[in-house]
Amino acid sequence: MAGSVHKDKKSGKWYYMLELGTFNGKRKQKKKSGFKTKKEASTALVEAENEFNKGTFIEPTKSLYSDYLNDWFKGKKTKIAKQTATVYEHHINTKIIPKLGNIPLAKLTPLHLDNFVNELVAEGLASATIKKSFEVIRSSLCYARDLEIVNRNVAEKIKLPSNPKQEMKVWNEDEFNQFIKVAKKDTSNYYIVFYLALMTGMRQGEILGLRWSDIDFENEILIIQQTLSHDGKEFLKGGKTKSSRRSIHLSTQTLETLKKHKKTILENKLKLGSAYIDFDLVCCTETGTPLNPSNIRRKLNALIKIAEVPKIRFHDLRHTHATMLLLKGVNIKVIQERLGHSNIKVTLDVYSHVLPTMQSEALKKLDSLISI
Repeated sequence: MAGSVHKDKKSGKWYYMLELGTFNGKRKQKKKSGFKTKKEASTALVEAENEFNKGTFIEPTKSLYSDYLNDWFKGKKTKIAKQTATVYEHHINTKIIPKLGNIPLAKLTPLHLDNFVNELVAEGLASATIKKSFEVIRSSLCYARDLEIVNRNVAEKIKLPSNPKQEMKVWNEDEFNQFIKVAKKDTSNYYIVFYLALMTGMRQGEILGLRWSDIDFENEILIIQQTLSHDGKEFLKGGKTKSSRRSIHLSTQTLETLKKHKKTILENKLKLGSAYIDFDLVCCTETGTPLNPSNIRRKLNALIKIAEVPKIRFHDLRHTHATMLLLKGVNIKVIQERLGHSNIKVTLDVYSHVLPTMQSEALKKLDSLISI
């Protein structure tokens, strides 16, 4: 194997030619150009020769990153949850391909990716959104490296903007009860949604996908078997993650509230007859169809205003549930399982704000044990 360095007379830049040998009776060479100096070209040639001798040399592909990314996604989406695949596709089509798609995969550099991140920051996108886009890029390039399409993952050392932790908004016990009191008076079908969020810590999609067949009244548990998609258009089997497919124990009060709600549903079902579309849903419209997530958000905001409690997101009802349990002294492992977190570290990280208060209360109890 031999290589040589030459200067392009037209452009004035340097390039190297690397002899790869003879394949099927044909001489094969690798040319790489664009070097500003002879020294740069010579250094690159030596690196290429070393890689070839070690068996790690990979001939650069000529395909564009957009072509490779689309091919990679075809396989990736069969291995991830449907909602996750939808998120990936959105980032690929609206952010990654428009900015990086026309660059050949083999010529993609850390500088390209660094500029990509900086552009998203300049557009005012949240750090979590930027992180998600970059996760797609990193994953796709990791796969390309594993398949030896490229010899390294140029995304590995890129630093992403810091993600400042937003202060979690939860209700205290008085606000919790005040909201429940107001929501209970509402005649719509939304009360049960908010009640379950506060009393079980379930995610919105889990609540909207809950069926009566998923509730075991005798053993006082419910099992997460399906969820409603974010757009409210389809039911998805299982939960958000593997750990999301779980059983949740129900309190006596929650069981009574569900029984009362079921009676109302059955009465309405009999009243409408064939006009009732039966999905066996616990939380549904008067005709049995799934509730619209957007309408739930609007109803929550309206009830918050009436109850005169701090404005929080629907997901914060789940946080309120967990925080209340922690403050009541419930073991954090129990809370982890109840929320469906993949491991206890996630739960500890999310609810770390509560732990100092718990420690303070524990010390007070410790002092009360000693009488001097």
